[in-house]
Amino acid sequence: MKKTIQINIGGSVFFIDEDAYQTLARYLETIKQYLANNEDRDEIMKDIELRIAELLLEKRTSEIHAISLH
Repeated sequence: MKKTIQINIGGSVFFIDEDAYQTLARYLETIKQYLANNEDRDEIMKDIELRIAELLLEKRTSEIHAISLH
């Protein structure tokens, strides 16, 4: 059984497995580093997180309880 983690992204709460969390965290950190010198970095990151949340909400069904890499 995989460990699940509760996250809040884009104002929505999701349960994701540990592997998916690590992948998402690395992805977001890579984007932050890329935008390090951009004065709009915080706003861009917020928009990216909102879009990720929208995509996850579209995929959410009553059968899915946690997001995984599968």
